[in-house]
Amino acid sequence: MKARLTILLAVAIMASLPFAAQAQQLFDFLGQTGLPGGVGGALTLHGVVNDPAPATTPIPLDFDTYEYTLVVTGLVLDVDGNPQQYSGGAIAIYEDAATVADFAAPGTFTDGTAVLTGVVTTLDRTMFTATLGTVFGSVDWTGGSMVGLIGLQDLVDWPFFSGVNALASQVAPGYDEAWDGKVEPHDPIVDNEGMGWGELKRRF
Repeated sequence: MKARLTILLAVAIMASLPFAAQAQQLFDFLGQTGLPGGVGGALTLHGVVNDPAPATTPIPLDFDTYEYTLVVTGLVLDVDGNPQQYSGGAIAIYEDAATVADFAAPGTFTDGTAVLTGVVTTLDRTMFTATLGTVFGSVDWTGGSMVGLIGLQDLVDWPFFSGVNALASQVAPGYDEAWDGKVEPHDPIVDNEGMGWGELKRRF
């Protein structure tokens, strides 16, 4: 289930998005997506955030102690076709030391502490073949227990990229597609921006 998309698809993603940010910090996720039945319906995404080493996350995350999940809900399909156009979804990254995320139990993705919450302002989903495609969107962060570690000027317009794989071998029961992607700032967040020594010691 956790197989990565092919190099060919990765190249296609970059070729189709020449203006993509090249930040050295990112939230790297692997997830499962439920698609809406038509215009006005909502897309959902449940994903696990992975340690992006040798890159880093935009805020300090303790992968040795916690599991991190990324969840998108209520992302409304405005325009159907290819590409599809979505807007207005909620996004959150959760930190949980207790329950392992299980795609068969979506509640296990949201039972931790929301370290970042925000809005997926726009998202386009384009399919290159019947089973392979890409998405590109934009995220504004608005809250969460660690939002204060990001400067106000850096909270908006984070690029959201993902490869799309609809092969049956990659999709969990109850979902429509596997997404392998990232959310990243346009520019790296300063390591200690807005962060006190107490937060640094708690994290490390």
